[in-house]
Amino acid sequence: MKIFDKVKILVSDPEYEKHGVYKGMIGTIVEAHIEFRSFQVAFIDPTPITEENWDSVELKDDIICYIRIKDMQVVEESNCTDEFIFNDLPNKDMRWYCKVEDGYIKNLRGESLNKIAYDYES
Repeated sequence: MKIFDKVKILVSDPEYEKHGVYKGMIGTIVEAHIEFRSFQVAFIDPTPITEENWDSVELKDDIICYIRIKDMQVVEESNCTDEFIFNDLPNKDMRWYCKVEDGYIKNLRGESLNKIAYDYES
């Protein structure tokens, strides 16, 4: 799980719902912070606008919300490499960014935040 992966929300959570995010929604990871054990996920209105429907489409506001890693699953992986991610980091600090790999929350140095695989609170 990393930046630009498409993810599905697995749980109903009052904190998410107050932002308009519900179980089953699919969004895109747009930011990851190792300290928070969560990813910022964007939910964009996917309604295509065409000449035929442009006057009848009701666009919804985009939603951006922090989602805990344990509350989502990847449905489509992005093609972002660690090198691409590193080149986009402020101050090139490899500890700043995280991804989830084999059940571990890792920074780009490979250091793991959680001690037990798939237990994101450990």
